[in-house]
Amino acid sequence: MSNNTNQNKNQNNEKPLGDMTKEERTSYSIKRAPDYTGKEDAVLNVSREKCWKSRDEYFECLDKNNDNESKCKEFYDKFSDSCLKSWKEYFIKKRIADINKQNFLNRSE
Repeated sequence: MSNNTNQNKNQNNEKPLGDMTKEERTSYSIKRAPDYTGKEDAVLNVSREKCWKSRDEYFECLDKNNDNESKCKEFYDKFSDSCLKSWKEYFIKKRIADINKQNFLNRSE
C-alpha cells in the first residue's frame, strides 16, 4: 500500500476517507470530536437540527438585545444542552468572527 493510501485511511484502518459516503464521513468526524460520548443520537440529523435551531434562536436573541447575554440566558442554556461542546464553541467563535469581519468591511466603506 502506498503512503498516500495510508494517509487517507481513518484511525480505525477502515476504508479510505475518500471512499466514504457523506453520512459515513459525518459520523467519523463527529466521533473524532473531543467531547463525543459515543451516543448514536449525537450523530443523527435530528440532533443536528435541534442544535442548529437552538443556535439560531440564541443568536437571534443576541441580535435583538444588542449582545446582552443576560437577556438571552434561557436561549443559551437550550443551545448548550442541544449541541456538542465543540460545536457550541465553533458556532460562537464563528459568529464573533463574522461580526468582526462585517464591522471591518463597514469601516472600509
